[in-house]
Amino acid sequence: SIFVTNFLDHAKAKDLWNVCKQYGQVVDTFIPDRKSKAGKRYGFVRFIRVYDVDRLVSNLCTLWMGSHHLYANVTRFMRPPAVKSGGYTHQNEACEPSLFLDESCLNQMDYSLGLLGKVKEFSSFDNMRMVLGNEGFNDIDLRYMGGMWIMIRFKMKDTKAKFQSCLGATSWFSQIIQVSKEFVIDERITWVNIEGIPLKLLSQSTFNRIAAK
Repeated sequence: SIFVTNFLDHAKAKDLWNVCKQYGQVVDTFIPDRKSKAGKRYGFVRFIRVYDVDRLVSNLCTLWMGSHHLYANVTRFMRPPAVKSGGYTHQNEACEPSLFLDESCLNQMDYSLGLLGKVKEFSSFDNMRMVLGNEGFNDIDLRYMGGMWIMIRFKMKDTKAKFQSCLGATSWFSQIIQVSKEFVIDERITWVNIEGIPLKLLSQSTFNRIAAK
């Protein structure tokens, strides 16, 4: 994984993917919903089939996103541990990755009969199969993709077309797009267990302030 920063404030993970893919095989990008200590947004780009990490980092540092010149570096958790010797600190040359993904891990499935839908309400996830079944779409496969996104796979082309024209089914989604292997989740959902809030402060405003931290 490569740490990347100094990009546009409104940039999404997909934008970072599209900019960085010209220098290697990108398999994942992620932009946290927070800023660095310097007040800049940052993200992580995961590559496979990297034969020269230093050259990759150098190439990424030549990229521009709009008027912003990207800065890249190897993520801290992938750097070799520092070793002190003779009053100086140097890095161990050997560093074994915890997991290596090569081209054999690439997804080869056909998604021509699939759609990606971004649901409007998080609470609708549990009932989505029943909701779509009530609209006549029982013979489908649903898969949670992350964030507010699910993938819907159809058995037949006609069923897919019928779904796209069905207002009762599509009204549950704020966005519906064709499945693409270049698709990148632009958000993540995290469960946070909160305890000790007095009943008189148990309000949406309290949770909004906690989430803002």
